[in-house]
Amino acid sequence: MKTGITQALLAAVTFALAFTTSVAHAVIIHLPGATVDFYYDDAQPGMAAFGSLNVVGDSIFAQPTNFFAEALNAGGSDSFSALGTVMVVAMPGYAFNLVQVGQQGDYTLSGAGASVSAAATLDVTDSNNAATTVSTPLASTSNYTLQGTNPWDSLAPVDLSTPFWSGVSSVDLTLDVLLTASTTNAGESARIDNKFTGGGLVTIQTTPIPVPAAVWLFVSGLGLFAGFVRRRADR
Repeated sequence: MKTGITQALLAAVTFALAFTTSVAHAVIIHLPGATVDFYYDDAQPGMAAFGSLNVVGDSIFAQPTNFFAEALNAGGSDSFSALGTVMVVAMPGYAFNLVQVGQQGDYTLSGAGASVSAAATLDVTDSNNAATTVSTPLASTSNYTLQGTNPWDSLAPVDLSTPFWSGVSSVDLTLDVLLTASTTNAGESARIDNKFTGGGLVTIQTTPIPVPAAVWLFVSGLGLFAGFVRRRADR
């Protein structure tokens, strides 16, 4: 157990020192969850697009208000990209099981030549070993061709319960998002907004680390011994 605590604290300290050293005005934000702790550098250039981050349970989320791409009239083209990283440290006694990262928003199309798109990639990396990493595109079933205003969403789950992640108690979640909008003809308009990143979508699932059978036997033995001592004392 001491090893797990030491690794978690070391990962958090290493993260903080790395950003503090490389970014003069870095502000390391710590948000405690139910079974994990979240850390992120508020001075990351791409983080500003997401706005303030909030935590409920083991879910971290943002509700951006100025994260959009918009194009107007013939030959209009616009894009907006943002990249942010959050470190997640499992609390002592817990191991990672699953991470899900997603985003939601809406788009508006007016004109046959208007189009929008939303692309995003999630990188999950062992905070202490960059070689242990998985890169997953966020998948979407949304139809981005409907006229008028319509919702869109995308999601990427990553299984952290496999042997590949065995012993990993701290991961970096890096989300790279790109929104695009374009128009072809005069009078057309296209706009796509990212309004929700997380909120039950950026979810960390953990499982309690089972206590070894030998420890249970030891504790049970102590209980029996204590009972024996009490009985002797009562005689």
